[in-house]
Amino acid sequence: MRCKNCGWDNPEGHSRCEKCNASLSYLIDEEIPHSGYASEEFDPKATLIGCSACGYPVRPTETECPVCGHVFSGYNKETVKTDDTAKKKRAAGTIIQGVASDKDFGNIERKRLAGFLVTYSNAPNGEFFPLYEGKNIIGRDQSAQVCLQGDSKISEKHFSILYRPVDKKFKFKDEQSSNGTFVNEELRDEGELKNLDEIRIGTTRLLFMEIPQTALA
Repeated sequence: MRCKNCGWDNPEGHSRCEKCNASLSYLIDEEIPHSGYASEEFDPKATLIGCSACGYPVRPTETECPVCGHVFSGYNKETVKTDDTAKKKRAAGTIIQGVASDKDFGNIERKRLAGFLVTYSNAPNGEFFPLYEGKNIIGRDQSAQVCLQGDSKISEKHFSILYRPVDKKFKFKDEQSSNGTFVNEELRDEGELKNLDEIRIGTTRLLFMEIPQTALA
């Protein structure tokens, strides 16, 4: 598409010259066939000639101009905006730091909550991680029930906490970690945790908090 004003060879479909911005509408067939619209919805100006508001080249199947936002005839701009807003709200949801969403547990059997690990090592405002009945793995591995990334001295599967309702005890075990597990600053391979015990793995300190047994009964 050669511009008559400056002679610049423009790509097909442009309504204005890339070099001098002169109109190229005289070079485009106004009867370009369209698709995707019913006859009463089709805007003849919404072809490759360009948007009727700003002249930007648009496809026949587009409902509004990507540059100026002009909605072509047959489409309700408010309806389009409302639908898009509703989709964004549904997608966003509510995210709470340290707590997984319901979607994350969609295909996982939910176990009974038994306690928590709390840390201020990685976030100034603190983080908390739930502990459930059964075995809880703590480490850098993304599959761990308590995933602690950002501390290179923590092993992929550093240690575990096991809770069984039958004996109502929290038992920990070092999972052959590289740098060991410290409970109240004592290097331990395994043992029983008591409420408010401090656990250190790598440079990360964790406060163990159990839910009162009366609440678990």
